[in-house]
Amino acid sequence: TAAAAAASSAPPVPASGGAAAASRVSGVAPAEVSGAALKELLGQLTAALLATGAEPSLRVGGQLGAHHRILGRLASTQPLLSGYQGALLEHALSLPHERHELLLAWAYAEFREHSLERYDELADVLLASLHERLAPNDRLWTKLLLQMPRLPRTVLELLRSDVASAASPRLTLGLTTLRDLALQRDAWRPACLELLLELCTAGSAPLRAPSIRLVVSMAAGEGVSQAVPAGTSPHISPYLPI
Repeated sequence: TAAAAAASSAPPVPASGGAAAASRVSGVAPAEVSGAALKELLGQLTAALLATGAEPSLRVGGQLGAHHRILGRLASTQPLLSGYQGALLEHALSLPHERHELLLAWAYAEFREHSLERYDELADVLLASLHERLAPNDRLWTKLLLQMPRLPRTVLELLRSDVASAASPRLTLGLTTLRDLALQRDAWRPACLELLLELCTAGSAPLRAPSIRLVVSMAAGEGVSQAVPAGTSPHISPYLPI
Protein backbone atom coordinates (compact mmCIF):
# COMPACT_ATOMS: atom_id res chain seq x y z
CA THR A 1 0.00 0.00 0.00
CA ALA A 2 0.98 3.64 -0.24
CA ALA A 3 1.24 3.85 3.55
CA ALA A 4 3.53 0.83 3.65
CA ALA A 5 5.70 2.25 0.90
CA ALA A 6 5.98 5.55 2.73
CA ALA A 7 6.89 3.76 5.93
CA SER A 8 9.54 1.66 4.22
CA SER A 9 11.13 4.75 2.69
CA ALA A 10 11.26 6.64 5.99
CA PRO A 11 14.75 7.04 7.51
CA PRO A 12 15.51 4.59 10.34
CA VAL A 13 15.21 5.88 13.90
CA PRO A 14 18.31 5.27 16.08
CA ALA A 15 17.58 2.74 18.83
CA SER A 16 19.43 4.60 21.56
CA GLY A 17 21.04 7.88 22.51
CA GLY A 18 19.23 10.65 24.36
CA ALA A 19 21.38 13.29 22.64
CA ALA A 20 20.47 11.90 19.24
CA ALA A 21 16.78 12.01 20.12
CA ALA A 22 17.15 15.57 21.33
CA SER A 23 18.91 16.56 18.13
CA ARG A 24 16.04 15.26 16.02
CA VAL A 25 13.68 17.56 17.91
CA SER A 26 15.92 20.60 18.16
CA GLY A 27 17.43 20.31 14.69
CA VAL A 28 21.07 20.40 15.81
CA ALA A 29 23.79 17.79 15.75
CA PRO A 30 24.12 15.58 18.85
CA ALA A 31 27.51 17.06 19.70
CA GLU A 32 25.97 20.53 19.83
CA VAL A 33 23.25 19.70 22.38
CA SER A 34 24.07 21.58 25.58
CA GLY A 35 22.76 21.01 29.08
CA ALA A 36 20.60 24.12 28.74
CA ALA A 37 19.11 22.84 25.50
CA LEU A 38 18.30 19.48 27.05
CA LYS A 39 16.70 21.20 30.03
CA GLU A 40 14.56 23.29 27.69
CA LEU A 41 13.61 20.16 25.77
CA LEU A 42 12.63 18.39 28.99
CA GLY A 43 10.56 21.41 29.94
CA GLN A 44 8.69 21.17 26.66
CA LEU A 45 8.21 17.44 27.18
CA THR A 46 6.84 18.06 30.67
CA ALA A 47 4.37 20.64 29.38
CA ALA A 48 3.22 18.21 26.70
CA LEU A 49 2.74 15.39 29.21
CA LEU A 50 0.74 17.58 31.55
CA ALA A 51 -1.37 18.99 28.74
CA THR A 52 -2.16 15.78 26.87
CA GLY A 53 -3.25 13.65 29.81
CA ALA A 54 -0.54 11.02 29.32
CA GLU A 55 -0.61 10.19 33.03
CA PRO A 56 -3.42 7.55 32.97
CA SER A 57 -1.63 5.49 30.31
CA LEU A 58 1.59 5.70 32.31
CA ARG A 59 -0.26 4.44 35.37
CA VAL A 60 -1.64 1.48 33.44
CA GLY A 61 1.80 0.73 32.07
CA GLY A 62 3.41 0.81 35.51
CA GLN A 63 5.65 3.74 34.59
CA LEU A 64 4.02 6.45 36.71
CA GLY A 65 6.70 6.30 39.43
CA ALA A 66 9.45 6.98 36.91
CA HIS A 67 7.34 9.73 35.35
CA HIS A 68 6.98 11.43 38.74
CA ARG A 69 10.69 11.10 39.50
CA ILE A 70 11.59 12.71 36.18
CA LEU A 71 9.23 15.63 36.79
CA GLY A 72 10.44 16.00 40.38
CA ARG A 73 14.09 15.94 39.38
CA LEU A 74 13.46 18.48 36.64
CA ALA A 75 11.62 20.76 39.08
CA SER A 76 14.61 20.63 41.43
CA THR A 77 16.80 22.14 38.70
CA GLN A 78 14.57 25.21 38.39
CA PRO A 79 14.83 28.45 40.39
CA LEU A 80 13.06 28.20 43.73
CA LEU A 81 9.31 28.90 43.46
CA SER A 82 9.67 29.71 39.77
CA GLY A 83 6.81 29.61 37.31
CA TYR A 84 7.67 26.03 36.41
CA GLN A 85 7.64 24.91 40.04
CA GLY A 86 4.37 26.73 40.65
CA ALA A 87 2.75 25.04 37.67
CA LEU A 88 3.97 21.62 38.78
CA LEU A 89 2.72 22.19 42.33
CA GLU A 90 -0.71 23.14 41.04
CA HIS A 91 -0.70 20.06 38.82
CA ALA A 92 0.08 17.80 41.80
CA LEU A 93 -2.45 19.45 44.10
CA SER A 94 -5.25 19.22 41.56
CA LEU A 95 -5.32 15.44 42.22
CA PRO A 96 -3.34 14.99 45.44
CA HIS A 97 -4.22 11.34 46.04
CA GLU A 98 -3.11 10.36 42.54
CA ARG A 99 -0.06 12.64 42.48
CA HIS A 100 1.28 12.79 46.03
CA GLU A 101 4.25 10.66 44.93
CA LEU A 102 5.18 13.49 42.59
CA LEU A 103 5.45 15.81 45.60
CA LEU A 104 7.60 13.23 47.39
CA ALA A 105 9.86 12.67 44.40
CA TRP A 106 10.30 16.42 44.06
CA ALA A 107 11.03 16.82 47.78
CA TYR A 108 13.66 14.07 47.74
CA ALA A 109 15.33 15.56 44.66
CA GLU A 110 15.48 18.96 46.38
CA PHE A 111 16.81 17.36 49.57
CA ARG A 112 19.61 15.60 47.68
CA GLU A 113 20.62 18.45 45.42
CA HIS A 114 20.26 21.66 47.43
CA SER A 115 20.90 23.30 50.77
CA LEU A 116 18.65 22.68 53.75
CA GLU A 117 17.60 26.33 53.61
CA ARG A 118 16.27 25.96 50.07
CA TYR A 119 14.71 22.59 50.84
CA ASP A 120 12.94 23.90 53.95
CA GLU A 121 11.56 26.89 52.06
CA LEU A 122 10.17 24.69 49.31
CA ALA A 123 8.87 22.02 51.72
CA ASP A 124 7.10 24.75 53.68
CA VAL A 125 5.20 25.81 50.55
CA LEU A 126 4.46 22.23 49.45
CA LEU A 127 3.09 21.13 52.81
CA ALA A 128 1.18 24.33 53.57
CA SER A 129 -0.49 24.13 50.15
CA LEU A 130 -1.34 20.46 50.64
CA HIS A 131 -2.70 21.14 54.13
CA GLU A 132 -5.00 23.80 52.69
CA ARG A 133 -6.31 21.57 49.90
CA LEU A 134 -7.00 18.35 51.81
CA ALA A 135 -10.19 17.59 53.71
CA PRO A 136 -9.92 17.95 57.51
CA ASN A 137 -9.95 14.17 58.03
CA ASP A 138 -7.73 13.17 55.11
CA ARG A 139 -4.97 10.80 56.27
CA LEU A 140 -2.89 11.67 53.23
CA TRP A 141 -1.69 14.64 55.29
CA THR A 142 -0.22 12.31 57.92
CA LYS A 143 1.22 10.01 55.28
CA LEU A 144 3.14 12.82 53.59
CA LEU A 145 4.49 14.11 56.90
CA LEU A 146 5.82 10.64 57.68
CA GLN A 147 7.39 10.13 54.25
CA MET A 148 9.01 13.51 53.61
CA PRO A 149 12.82 13.41 53.88
CA ARG A 150 12.75 16.28 56.37
CA LEU A 151 10.02 18.46 57.90
CA PRO A 152 10.47 22.23 58.17
CA ARG A 153 9.81 23.65 61.62
CA THR A 154 6.81 25.56 60.26
CA VAL A 155 4.92 22.25 60.22
CA LEU A 156 4.63 22.55 63.99
CA GLU A 157 2.58 25.72 63.52
CA LEU A 158 0.18 23.85 61.23
CA LEU A 159 -0.11 21.00 63.72
CA ARG A 160 -0.76 23.42 66.55
CA SER A 161 -3.48 25.18 64.55
CA ASP A 162 -5.18 21.83 63.89
CA VAL A 163 -5.57 21.15 67.61
CA ALA A 164 -6.10 24.73 68.78
CA SER A 165 -9.67 24.12 69.94
CA ALA A 166 -12.26 21.39 70.38
CA ALA A 167 -14.23 22.97 67.54
CA SER A 168 -11.42 22.47 65.04
CA PRO A 169 -12.56 20.15 62.21
CA ARG A 170 -8.99 18.84 62.10
CA LEU A 171 -8.77 17.98 65.80
CA THR A 172 -9.01 14.20 65.47
CA LEU A 173 -6.57 14.04 62.58
CA GLY A 174 -4.29 16.51 64.32
CA LEU A 175 -4.08 14.37 67.46
CA THR A 176 -3.40 11.13 65.60
CA THR A 177 -0.84 12.89 63.41
CA LEU A 178 1.01 14.10 66.50
CA ARG A 179 0.94 10.54 67.81
CA ASP A 180 2.28 9.05 64.58
CA LEU A 181 5.03 11.64 64.28
CA ALA A 182 6.07 11.02 67.88
CA LEU A 183 6.25 7.28 67.20
CA GLN A 184 7.86 7.34 63.76
CA ARG A 185 10.03 10.46 63.46
CA ASP A 186 12.61 10.53 66.22
CA ALA A 187 13.59 14.15 65.64
CA TRP A 188 9.97 15.24 66.09
CA ARG A 189 9.18 13.13 69.15
CA PRO A 190 10.01 15.78 71.80
CA ALA A 191 8.00 18.56 70.13
CA CYS A 192 4.98 16.34 69.46
CA LEU A 193 4.93 14.86 72.96
CA GLU A 194 5.29 18.31 74.49
CA LEU A 195 2.31 19.56 72.50
CA LEU A 196 0.24 16.49 73.40
CA LEU A 197 0.99 16.93 77.10
CA GLU A 198 0.13 20.61 76.80
CA LEU A 199 -3.25 19.63 75.36
CA CYS A 200 -3.79 17.22 78.26
CA THR A 201 -3.79 20.20 80.63
CA ALA A 202 -5.85 22.51 78.41
CA GLY A 203 -8.55 24.57 80.07
CA SER A 204 -11.20 23.25 77.68
CA ALA A 205 -12.55 19.87 78.76
CA PRO A 206 -13.68 18.89 75.20
CA LEU A 207 -10.09 19.48 74.06
CA ARG A 208 -8.46 17.96 77.11
CA ALA A 209 -10.43 14.69 77.15
CA PRO A 210 -9.48 13.29 73.71
CA SER A 211 -5.88 14.36 74.27
CA ILE A 212 -5.70 12.45 77.55
CA ARG A 213 -7.26 9.37 75.95
CA LEU A 214 -4.70 9.46 73.16
CA VAL A 215 -1.72 9.83 75.49
CA VAL A 216 -3.01 7.05 77.75
CA SER A 217 -3.40 4.74 74.75
CA MET A 218 0.14 5.60 73.66
CA ALA A 219 1.46 4.77 77.11
CA ALA A 220 -0.37 1.44 76.95
CA GLY A 221 1.10 0.69 73.54
CA GLU A 222 -2.22 0.93 71.71
CA GLY A 223 -2.04 2.22 68.17
CA VAL A 224 1.68 1.52 67.91
CA SER A 225 1.25 -1.53 65.69
CA GLN A 226 -1.13 0.44 63.49
CA ALA A 227 1.21 3.41 63.22
CA VAL A 228 4.33 1.31 62.58
CA PRO A 229 3.51 -1.76 60.44
CA ALA A 230 5.69 -4.77 61.18
CA GLY A 231 8.80 -5.05 59.06
CA THR A 232 8.67 -1.50 57.71
CA SER A 233 10.80 1.56 58.18
CA PRO A 234 9.15 4.91 57.38
CA HIS A 235 12.55 6.56 57.04
CA ILE A 236 13.67 4.55 54.00
CA SER A 237 12.71 6.32 50.80
CA PRO A 238 11.83 4.46 47.60
CA TYR A 239 13.00 7.44 45.55
CA LEU A 240 16.44 6.89 44.11
CA PRO A 241 18.44 9.34 41.94
CA ILE A 242 17.58 9.19 38.26
